[in-house]
Amino acid sequence: MKNIALVLVSLFVSMGINSSDLPASVSAEYFGCKLDEGKTLNDLNDWISEWNKWMNSTDLGDYEASLLTPLYRSPNDEIDFMWVGRTDTWQELFRGQSAYRASGLAATFPAASCPFQFIARQIPAGGANLEAELNEDEFVAAYWLCDMEEGKTLSDVHQAQVSRMNNVVKNGNKISSRIVVPRQGVPSVLRNNDFVMLYASPSLEQWGANIDNYQNNIEGKGDDNAGDGVFSCGNSTVYVGSSIR
Repeated sequence: MKNIALVLVSLFVSMGINSSDLPASVSAEYFGCKLDEGKTLNDLNDWISEWNKWMNSTDLGDYEASLLTPLYRSPNDEIDFMWVGRTDTWQELFRGQSAYRASGLAATFPAASCPFQFIARQIPAGGANLEAELNEDEFVAAYWLCDMEEGKTLSDVHQAQVSRMNNVVKNGNKISSRIVVPRQGVPSVLRNNDFVMLYASPSLEQWGANIDNYQNNIEGKGDDNAGDGVFSCGNSTVYVGSSIR
């Protein structure tokens, strides 16, 4: 998978990020929305078809998008879906936003209320290449709220997570991870955490197999403890995703 109005202007300084120690990140936008009264996901899918036709008429080829619906999230009625868009650069992301705002499509979007909408960096953090096995109609995205231990940096987190994921994949799991660092528009649920860890599985069935295998063979062993003393993660939510562009 290539594929969540507070301005955190001091975020990178406070987290001690040295970008040269990290791989190239993806620029992402998140919109967690509720469908308008009387509208369903079918109406949203119809709108997405029109949006894709418009996108095909533009030169915004770098933009990719996924639609996530809550599977395990409490409360489960806070949002009906989450739109995640991704590009390689912020310039390209906001060039697309400018074109979309001028297109008139926003007036027909069937979800006027979006309780949270923010931008974030997605930093690849190890795991399997899922592209060949990805079920584009039913993959799994699990988000964990995480904090760094005192004195640690995002580079330390990345190194530890890559070590963990190498061990996870070596033991038979098909899963990948990304470190999500919110930037602007951060919702209240994320403001007390340093970052979010995203784990992607190529299908619901494989997600279950990953959990079984992790519990039986990896949990608490060897490199699984690479994050100890570096970062810790707590509450999590799980979404079923589909690739829409």
